[in-house]
Order: sequence, then structure tokens, then C-alpha cells
Amino acid sequence: MKKLILASTLALMSASSFAADDQSGFRVGGGFGTDVGSYKQRNSSEGKIETDPTVVLEAGYDFNSIFAINVKGSGTGTKATNRRGRNGQNLYTTYDLAVEAEAGYTFVTDGGTSIKPYVALGAVAYDKDTSAWLSDSKNAVQARGALGARMTFDNGVYVDGRLQATDFSEKGKTFNAKDDLLTQGMVTVGYKF
Repeated sequence: MKKLILASTLALMSASSFAADDQSGFRVGGGFGTDVGSYKQRNSSEGKIETDPTVVLEAGYDFNSIFAINVKGSGTGTKATNRRGRNGQNLYTTYDLAVEAEAGYTFVTDGGTSIKPYVALGAVAYDKDTSAWLSDSKNAVQARGALGARMTFDNGVYVDGRLQATDFSEKGKTFNAKDDLLTQGMVTVGYKF
């Protein structure tokens, strides 16, 4: 009986220490991103495609100190640069909605600040104008991967920096990373509940 009481006491103490380190919760934020380099859509008459700064809104949920899910919506202006390097015309604004799974590990400092380096993989759906440009269908869904780190302060405010790459290859065409991968750097700030 004494062993059972001792084991129960140790289990309760362990559970409370894990609860104190609980990293679960919702996050909401927004920020900006920028194109890293330029890419050229295959068989495109516009030449190289460049993007304006991206405006992004995001929400996420951390299940624990390792896994999370993110939903991001963004708008990015695109413009074409002709072969002589002169700025061409503004093509359109691209709107997208991304859902991604995130995996990493949260390190907590003595002061209560947490730092989580992570990898994220997901899918991105584009608006109908961009979808028509990417493929013949009205619902273009592309793959996206990201590497990033999120610092959450003890008051709940977080800063997230990431480098993300989106597959912009046309359906039915051979993928070429140099031409078809839109790479962006992004910084968001928000609050974790």
C-alpha cells in the first residue's frame, strides 16, 4: 500500500510539472514578407516575375511543445521584368490561403521566453485569377515548405521568422527548382493565448 501511495504521489508531481510547461494554445498574428530572388514561369511571355512585399495574416494552434497547425492568408503583388531588366507592368495581386503542419521543439529559457525552431509542410490554394495562370483548373493547390523559428515572450507576444518556398510549377510541366520555386522571407508578430 505504501508503494502505491508513493507511486501515485510521484505521478501527480510529474503531471503538475508537465502542466506547468504546457506549450499548447492559439496564436494570432500578422506581418510582411518579401521575395528572395525572382523566378520565371516556363513558357511565359512576361519574362521574369517579381513580387512586391507580401502582407500576411495568420492563426495557429500549438498542440504541445512539438506539433502545431497553421493557417495563413496573404496578398502579394506581382510584376513582370522584361529581358532588358526594365520594370514592366504590374500583372495582378495574388491571394492565397495556406494550411500547414508544423513540427519542431520548444526550448524554454529561465525567464519564461520560449524559442521554437520548426519545419512546416502544407498546401496553398490560390484565387481564381492566379489559379487560371498556374493551371487550367479553377482551384490550383500547390505545395509549400518552410523553415523558421518562433520566439514567444512570457507575456504572450511572439515574433516568427521563416523562409518558405512554394511550388509554382504549371501542372503537367516538368518541375525546375530554379524557375518554378517562389521563395520568400517572412516576419510576423502576434499574440499566443
